[in-house]
Amino acid sequence: MNKVNPLYMLIFFVLVAIVMIYKVDSTQKRVIAISQKNVQAEADAKEISLLKKRWKNQKLMINRLKKILSQKSFANRLTKKEKKRNSYIIKLENLDYHTLDSFTNKILNEAITLKKMQIERFSESNASIELECLL
Repeated sequence: MNKVNPLYMLIFFVLVAIVMIYKVDSTQKRVIAISQKNVQAEADAKEISLLKKRWKNQKLMINRLKKILSQKSFANRLTKKEKKRNSYIIKLENLDYHTLDSFTNKILNEAITLKKMQIERFSESNASIELECLL
C-alpha cells in the first residue's frame, strides 16, 4: 500500500479552506443585500402607512376643507356645502380668475381626495367651481 504524501493533504486542506472562505464571503454579501432590501421595504411600508393615515382621515379632510372655505375671499362666494354619505359637495360662484386660481391651488395642494372638479366659465372674468370630495 502506498502512503499518502503529506504535501497533498496540506494542499487539499488549503483548497478546502479557500473554498469555504469564498462561500462564507459570498453568503455574507447576500445576507447584507437582503438586509438592506428589508430595511428599504420597512421604510416604504412606514411611508405608505403615513400617507394612508393622511389621505384617509375623514375628520382631517373636513377640517382642511373648512379651513380653506373659511377664508374671507372664499367664504362669501360659497353657495353650496353639502355632506352626503361618502362625499362632500362644495360650490363657489362669481369667482374672478385670481380667486379661482387661488382656490384651486389651495385645494390641489392639500391632502383632499377629489372625485369631481367642474369649472364653469360665465364671462371673461366670472366663473364658478363645483367640487365633490370623497370622504
